[in-house]
Amino acid sequence: IGKHAQPRRASVTAHICDRRLRLTIEDDGRGFDADATLGSRALGLAGMRERLALIGGELSIETARDRGTTLYADVPLFADMP
Repeated sequence: IGKHAQPRRASVTAHICDRRLRLTIEDDGRGFDADATLGSRALGLAGMRERLALIGGELSIETARDRGTTLYADVPLFADMP
């Protein structure tokens, strides 16, 4: 977050609900154009999305330029793994 967003503050929270872990990572930094995350600068986000998908999880992103970013990572806690 510090490297890319240059925030004044950032937070990480974790909640468990309905056998899922939800991590919320939020900052008040520069934000970015979510539509442009398909390029090479977004490999970190693509990697997070892929890793979460492998375990049945999901990554959601809310962001806008100069308005900060919030990432939501939802992870099943008791998934039936193959």
